[in-house]
Amino acid sequence: MAEKKGKKMMWDGRFDCGMAQSMIDLSFSLDFDKELLEEDIQGSLGHGKGLVESGVLTKTDYAKIRKGLLGILDDVHAGKNLWLPTDEDVHMAVERVLTDRIGDLGKKIHTGRSRNDQVSTDFKLYMRHRAVEIRALVVELQKNVLDVAKKNFGKIMPGYTHLQQAQPILFSHYMMSLFFALSRDVKRLDNFLDLHVELPLGSGAIAGSAFPYHRQLVAEELGFERPSANSIDAVSHRDMALEFLNDLAIIANTLSRYAEDFVIWSSSEFGYLTLSDAFSSGSSMMPQKKNPDSMELIRGKSGRMLGNYTAMFTLVKGAPLSYSRDLQEDKQPVFDSTHTAKVLLRVMSEAIASARWNFDRMEDRMLPALLATDLADILVEDGVPFRDAHRIVGSLVGEAAKLGEQFTDLSDEAWAAKGVPNPKDVKKRLTFAYSVSRRNIEGGTGANSVKNQFKKAEAILKKELKK
Repeated sequence: MAEKKGKKMMWDGRFDCGMAQSMIDLSFSLDFDKELLEEDIQGSLGHGKGLVESGVLTKTDYAKIRKGLLGILDDVHAGKNLWLPTDEDVHMAVERVLTDRIGDLGKKIHTGRSRNDQVSTDFKLYMRHRAVEIRALVVELQKNVLDVAKKNFGKIMPGYTHLQQAQPILFSHYMMSLFFALSRDVKRLDNFLDLHVELPLGSGAIAGSAFPYHRQLVAEELGFERPSANSIDAVSHRDMALEFLNDLAIIANTLSRYAEDFVIWSSSEFGYLTLSDAFSSGSSMMPQKKNPDSMELIRGKSGRMLGNYTAMFTLVKGAPLSYSRDLQEDKQPVFDSTHTAKVLLRVMSEAIASARWNFDRMEDRMLPALLATDLADILVEDGVPFRDAHRIVGSLVGEAAKLGEQFTDLSDEAWAAKGVPNPKDVKKRLTFAYSVSRRNIEGGTGANSVKNQFKKAEAILKKELKK
């Protein structure tokens, strides 16, 4: 038979020629899926134990395979390049190197499994491992947020809606809104880890392994609760990746919204926040500039995270069962979002912890109009129907605006003419501190309410840290 042309593959017994270079360029994935190396080694070690129980390998065989696999991992960690241009992906590369080192025994490690269930297992292990790491970073950010909120308890700032000053709030109340949003991110990651606990190994390519494979033993060895219930389901679906990308995109979106506020607060027009130099950058042209680039990059990369989720959804929506090569494209979005989420969380955590919050500037910028709602509430307490009270206050604000003044600067007579009883007494009560003190309802911005938020946050952190 004529010698085959093109690259020789480990699976090419059925083919008359090797792969064209253009096909290699299209299909080889080692350049990115080598990120799964640790999980591939871990999966093969667990699979090998299953093969021992099945009688395919002896304990001596397994010991040699184990030593060979761990040696590969050590060498890669030491910076050695073990890969060849003919290595199609990390899974085949590891098997080739193992066989080169221990002989034909290395060829036995793939007994009873397909790359379909091998890849699914490695990928699930990767996402589970990274979810634990990202969860820890979210919790670390929560701790920093709570610390900043506690250290600055009692400081009042303008609260905004529509980017317009709305009502006075405690700065701590604002920061705690981030804490509780992050606590839901932790719960989503916990739900993710609780849901995706089934081992794909043993599913083969589609129909399951023909060997008496001890799947429960392998599942426990690899940290799964149980084997998958259906082999087609195990190798076909990527809902785990979709969910993981969704969770990470939500985290990024949350960080993006606060980053947007911090960019605005860093401007000279606001001046509420001074980021550490370590989380800022300068201009190549304008020497006076100090730009909040850390927050702008967090804001920008959230769109990238959404793009990765969208790419995954588009990838799987039309892929037929059980496996198609389309699914090779499932990994890069996950790898990218994983790395991005980790760096975003670290930057936000460190930037918040090191920032200077300029409360004098916040106080100087607070407009009397922030108290308009409180005036309406006082009128209601004095017996004025709310709609009438709303109209009275709106009329005062409108008249003051025409005069270029604040409504609190209008004369007592002007207030009385609009329907405000005892204007002098009402004005004395109408302060920012009074406004905040009125809102001690659960979840409100009052001091007692915020202290209760601290207690809840501490209980949440204690529970999160136990898991």
